[in-house]
Amino acid sequence: MLTSKQIRQMWLDFFESKGHLIVESKSLIPQNDPSLLWINSGVATLKDYFSGKKIPPARRITNSQKSIRTNDIENVGVTARHHTFFEMLGNFSIGDYFKKEAIDFGYEFVFNVLKLPKEKIYITYFSEDIETFEQWVKNGIDPSHLIKGTRDTNFWDVGQGPCGPDTEIFFDRGEKYDKRGIELLINDIENDRYIEIWNIVFSQFNNDGENNYTELISKNIDTGAGLERIVSIMQDAPTNFDTDLFLPIIHEVEKLTSLKYEIDNYFKKDVSQTKINTYFKIIADHIRASVNAINDGVNPSNVGRGYIIRRLIRRSYRSGLALGIKEKSFLYKLVQIVKESLIYSIDVKEVEKVIKSEEELFAKTINDGEKLLEQELQKNGTISVKVAFKMFDTYGFPIELTNEILAEKGIKIDMHEFNQFLKEHQEKSRGQIEVGMQKVINSLAIIPDKVSEFIGYEFTKSKSKILYLLDDEHQIAKNNDADAINYVILDKTPFYATSGGQNHDFGYMIQNGNRIEVLDVFKDKYWNPIHMIKGIINDKDEVECFVDEPKRLNYARNHSSTHIMFHALRKTYPHEIIEQLGSNITPEHFTFDFGLDHRPTKEEIKNIEKEMREYIKQDAKRNYIVTSVKKAQEMGAYMTIAESEYHDANAVRVVEFENITKDLCGGTHVSHTGLIEDFKIVSVDSKGTGIYRLRVVTSFELVAKYLDREINEKQKLLDTLIKNNQELNASYSIEFVKQIPETTSEKEKLLNQYEIFENLIRNDYRKFLKQKQNENVNIDEYVAQSIGDKQIIIIDNLTNPILNRAVIQLREANSDAIIIGLQKISKNNYFIIVASKKYNAREIFMDICQKLNGKGGGNQIVCQGSLSLEISLNEIISKIKEILNA
Repeated sequence: MLTSKQIRQMWLDFFESKGHLIVESKSLIPQNDPSLLWINSGVATLKDYFSGKKIPPARRITNSQKSIRTNDIENVGVTARHHTFFEMLGNFSIGDYFKKEAIDFGYEFVFNVLKLPKEKIYITYFSEDIETFEQWVKNGIDPSHLIKGTRDTNFWDVGQGPCGPDTEIFFDRGEKYDKRGIELLINDIENDRYIEIWNIVFSQFNNDGENNYTELISKNIDTGAGLERIVSIMQDAPTNFDTDLFLPIIHEVEKLTSLKYEIDNYFKKDVSQTKINTYFKIIADHIRASVNAINDGVNPSNVGRGYIIRRLIRRSYRSGLALGIKEKSFLYKLVQIVKESLIYSIDVKEVEKVIKSEEELFAKTINDGEKLLEQELQKNGTISVKVAFKMFDTYGFPIELTNEILAEKGIKIDMHEFNQFLKEHQEKSRGQIEVGMQKVINSLAIIPDKVSEFIGYEFTKSKSKILYLLDDEHQIAKNNDADAINYVILDKTPFYATSGGQNHDFGYMIQNGNRIEVLDVFKDKYWNPIHMIKGIINDKDEVECFVDEPKRLNYARNHSSTHIMFHALRKTYPHEIIEQLGSNITPEHFTFDFGLDHRPTKEEIKNIEKEMREYIKQDAKRNYIVTSVKKAQEMGAYMTIAESEYHDANAVRVVEFENITKDLCGGTHVSHTGLIEDFKIVSVDSKGTGIYRLRVVTSFELVAKYLDREINEKQKLLDTLIKNNQELNASYSIEFVKQIPETTSEKEKLLNQYEIFENLIRNDYRKFLKQKQNENVNIDEYVAQSIGDKQIIIIDNLTNPILNRAVIQLREANSDAIIIGLQKISKNNYFIIVASKKYNAREIFMDICQKLNGKGGGNQIVCQGSLSLEISLNEIISKIKEILNA
């Protein structure tokens, strides 16, 4: 029986014999690709070669790429083939061979190398792709084993950019896995009988984003084969977990518990053993992902990828508890066995240390979390979705564990609402799609090499020759339509192309008196600046180029500020590892994303601003140093992007602000820090757990505009608060300034005074509310009324939290009644609470919610939530009475 290591090597050896360059598996952490959280496929590390952004090391490439996918963690252990960590075997052609060769290679490997029987192999193909059908038949595949696929099943298309048909190879494991036959493939039905082991994508067309398809000049092959699936077939395993990739880990876990994993239970389907097997599978899968991710530099945390690894370790730990493992930490003991099952270098001691520390932390979290839940239950009698999410998001307490504890008390969390909370908090910094490049992918194939020079560091104007004038598909000689879009490559250009977080320059060109607008500037794979333009133009005459200089200056201010602020952040948080997770630089402002274990405080933000203004005051000189990546590292230059981003590793650009910072950067910068003029952080936003985005404006003009606007808004807010607080019987005297101060410091001082005054008013209002809360509710005022055979009391004249207390008091005093509290929260939005000792409050509450557009939750004694209706409170009361009388 072939081992997984043998199968992996057979793949690489085979494609190397076919002229493919073996590329080692890259880190699980994407390099300079903010669109991906993890490397999630074999092609993910190569996509810049396919898009034409970079030059590939060879036209034929093969690899076995470690990958992570975490979009459906809950299915891991439940199904036969879901994994978080897996290996994707790949063979790729970048403008070299196409369908015939790719199909020939697939045939040869499946039947001559793996020696799988022909009668067991079935192949799907796109119904319109006759060439693929005929090539499989030429190779000896029986037409009855070729299944027509649809656009949904056999055409790879992401909406814009390269796309094309695909063909998929399946292995038939026989009737013992499913008595149904080939209709499973024909109708694309999920099953465990026909296992997809190989997918060949023919990247043949370009989609312009509006489903207009054109043939690509340079066609590609993207092939993926799941190692775990092939191994399960070659080792005749019921599931991927029953192979030498997972069983050694499972057997190691068995040593820690009296329970055993049973392979045959796949067919026996004993319910209790299925649960036990699932726990073993979760641990085996998640520990593989955790070990490899930690080894690649991701530590468990509340930040980005670290958050995912923390979740995997904690889910594994909980599975261990379910298996009866009593040890405070046990997962770290599996690191060595994981290493032995793979081919990657693992720092066992370091990874063990990280995992053990996380296990011990989680053991404490479970203990603390259970106490918090009990406190919340004692206080409110239930747990709101908001509290459950806070337990999960802030304290790392698994929602599954919350549900288990609450289930014992007859309380259920609304998981739909919980998932809405989760969805809102999962936003990640994403890079912009290079729309321009995708639009012109065919005509860019005409450009043979580096042909254009960027002169924008020294100049904002130029006279330039047109080397290429392109439309979406071809090279053209001229365009006489003033509104048409074309693409221009010049021999030299002062226009900066979008890169390194800095957006493209604005401006225009002049040719023969015609003004040509520059709409976008981006780079091709040779780093040629490509200008997207609108206007009348020909490819014979020179053009005069004019960069918008005020915007260029603001770009320089903002880009320089990102680097200097990065330095200020490292000084503000000396005990943290501050990483730049993204930036977006425009003439109006810039944003800067970074990870931190807490939300930056107001005091910390003020310190950063103070530090930045000191650097501006220093008027430090900026120097450019062109050197190699290696020498830049020796100089102590910070690299905020991967080395692979640089077109020439021997000629990179270091930007130095004397006595402040050195950074690798290709953007435009001020000549000295005094030109930044002023600096103000205008907002701090959360972009997901532990990731924060600073939004910043610079220059006297833009900082002044922001502060003036804030002062005006604050005056309006204070005026409203004073009017709303008339019930306090408090008199406030404040005189709003009519003439806003001139300097930044005076404006900030005024805003600070307004903020102090605002806090005073709000504190007074909180005191007023507290007094109200302490007032006793006269429950004798509320008398039950008969609705059909039920006694009900409806309260609609109180506000929270008095309303909640009144409902509970009335429930205790009226054991046979249904108590309903209502409060108008905002337009068309009403709070509702239902309580009863005699009746099931949850059933009544859910019935009302279903009929009156409501949501919420609770238990049999008390439930609360909201109703969203465009009717009055009296009309709602009438409708509730009708529901209770039904």
